[in-house]
Amino acid sequence: MLRRPDVSEQQRRSIGSEMEYSIPGNYATVSVNLTNIEMAWWKPVGTWQRIDADVSRNHDENLLADFLTWREEFNMPLEWYALAHSGGGRMLPINARLFRKLMYDRFSADIDAYAHEMEVPAKSWSMVTPPPDQLGFSRRYRPKLEGIHVPYRELKGSRPLRDRVIFNLDGVFWRRYLVPKYGHDIQQYNREHDTDYSIYHEIFLSRRAPQSGLAKDDWEQFVRDELNLNFIRLDSSLAKAYRLWLSNHYKNISNLNTRYSTSYVSFRDVPFSTEVPPSVSVQVDWEMFVKDRQACPLEAIEVYGPRQAFEEYVARRRGLPLEKVTPLIMPVASADYHDAMQHKSQLRWEFILRNYKHVMDFIWLHGHGIRNTLIYCLLAVSTALLVNPLAAYALSRYKLPKTYTILLFFMVTMAFPAEVTMIPNFLLLKRFPLWPLLSGGAIFFLALWLLGKFKSRWPEQLRMLSALGCGLFVGVWLVPYVILAKPTTSLLNTFAALILPGMANGYFIFILKGFFDSIPKELFEAADLDGASEWTKFWLITMNLSKPVLAVIALGAFTGAYSAFMMALVIIPDPDMWTLMVWLYQLQSESHQAVVYAALVIAAVPTFIVFVLCQNVIMRGIVVPVEK
Repeated sequence: MLRRPDVSEQQRRSIGSEMEYSIPGNYATVSVNLTNIEMAWWKPVGTWQRIDADVSRNHDENLLADFLTWREEFNMPLEWYALAHSGGGRMLPINARLFRKLMYDRFSADIDAYAHEMEVPAKSWSMVTPPPDQLGFSRRYRPKLEGIHVPYRELKGSRPLRDRVIFNLDGVFWRRYLVPKYGHDIQQYNREHDTDYSIYHEIFLSRRAPQSGLAKDDWEQFVRDELNLNFIRLDSSLAKAYRLWLSNHYKNISNLNTRYSTSYVSFRDVPFSTEVPPSVSVQVDWEMFVKDRQACPLEAIEVYGPRQAFEEYVARRRGLPLEKVTPLIMPVASADYHDAMQHKSQLRWEFILRNYKHVMDFIWLHGHGIRNTLIYCLLAVSTALLVNPLAAYALSRYKLPKTYTILLFFMVTMAFPAEVTMIPNFLLLKRFPLWPLLSGGAIFFLALWLLGKFKSRWPEQLRMLSALGCGLFVGVWLVPYVILAKPTTSLLNTFAALILPGMANGYFIFILKGFFDSIPKELFEAADLDGASEWTKFWLITMNLSKPVLAVIALGAFTGAYSAFMMALVIIPDPDMWTLMVWLYQLQSESHQAVVYAALVIAAVPTFIVFVLCQNVIMRGIVVPVEK
């Protein structure tokens, strides 16, 4: 019966403890996937609830110290580790944010230039994320030295050591090959291999293939077909066999030159690399050569990765032959716990502020949304403070016979939600009679001025009705049917489309009318004695005395405009005209729920600030009318 490798008692205790306990580390951010954590830590985790800090008390202190020192001194290839906190998806951790900022600054906020040069289909900066970085976990991730991978490698090499997710090939061999083939129960493996292992974590991925047996077949199949090419080394003696394989594959050198974009004279000029070549086209042939059992003998293949380099370092550091220290278990989980404890404050603040930074980055990357929202809110507040007071002033001052009927009509409009009028508003704005309205309005004011100049003896009501008749004639019949063949125009994707449907508000008019009624009539009579015009009475008396209720109206208009989403999305198809709420909806549709909650908090801040700054005026607007 075959014996398992010589594993020390301390290592056995470490293996056993690691099977029961694990800790939060960098690996969760490579991909929110427990399988990646298990491969990196080389231990089963099962569920997130089993991850705790007890692993800190179950490791070899000397081995951990050697590992941390090796990590600092060893010039580790970029392909041997992934960058933690870089998963650009539904959440945006720190390294993903840094990569986006790097690209944003490098291309001067030109998303089209970024997409063209990096050869990625990005239409907005919210789609800019780091490329997949799981080279050690699967062969399908190939190393690339072009496009988006070039700046990402720059960022990857500049980040601190604690952000490195070092690939553990023993964990990959266990999780990707042994468990799928033999199941989680080690006894099935023992029966087929005639061994007596107690746990899978006594089975290392050796540097060279085992001498014989099923273990040799497992090693060969995994290395040839599944192990990432970055961890495979070939003997230099295979150069002749490699060139012969190329000649048999391509038949003539011109075919190879066409494939490689080279100008070799013969196959003897083709260089042979003992490591995976940087060119993608050459990588394909190199991989096919490794898979060819006839051309590439098993004895010429070697596995060399982080554990092998760590074992060589420990052997040199302790002055021992390499055979005396192998195999070593890399204390990756313990190193993660050490890093977490050394940088608790930074990690804590990163996790507290991460989602808020994600939202703020998204908002600033879509700066048109901020600009459009500011313009929309200013226009909404301005028009609400002009149109509604004018209508309420007319109802309050002139005492029309149907005043209360009009007010009842205004109140009835509150019974219908905005969604009921959404389709009619859309159709009206799409075919808006802009020129008839402008021409009719211009004729109305012109006729009113002319009648006031030449027919000043006419009653004011008659002059108003006559001017209105002229305006209606021009706007309703003359311009649409006689002058213009197409009298309507589309207001979609304009601020007018946002402002016009909510310019007049029945509730605001009702509130303002009640407040204007409370203003003493003696003030208006005194103004009449002084010869004040109606505009003077409206602006200097009514509006000046109505600042509290106007503050309430302004807050309501601001809140309505700032929070407008559905109507803004329907009537503004162009993303360049989208408001902040529409962009936040886009963010929520593609983000984690925690990011959604952070977006809601940030979206509520402007309204809260406005209320805090104006609360005294607003409270007077609510209390004073009641007291009167």
